[in-house]
Amino acid sequence: MSKSLATVVNIIRLMKDSDVKLSKKALFLVPVAYLIFPFDLVGDFFPVLGQLDDIAVFVLMWPILKNLLAKYQSGDPDIEKENKDPDAIDIDDYTVE
Repeated sequence: MSKSLATVVNIIRLMKDSDVKLSKKALFLVPVAYLIFPFDLVGDFFPVLGQLDDIAVFVLMWPILKNLLAKYQSGDPDIEKENKDPDAIDIDDYTVE
């Protein structure tokens, strides 16, 4: 249970991080959007098949999202924006004397 909670917290951190590319954040929204929107490959009016395609999207996307989250936690620069200005002042590290 605590591992699942830690994963959710890490996903929230990734989504809030302004250094993460928008395209990487969008990957986490794909399964949620597929579940919410009524447009499915197999309509939900079919008793079992309608729910199986929703589950299949989550099952297929989970390894991709898990890999992305692991890269984020390890600080992989591939996830961050390419347009970082190296001369920009970091407000958190800047002090006035």
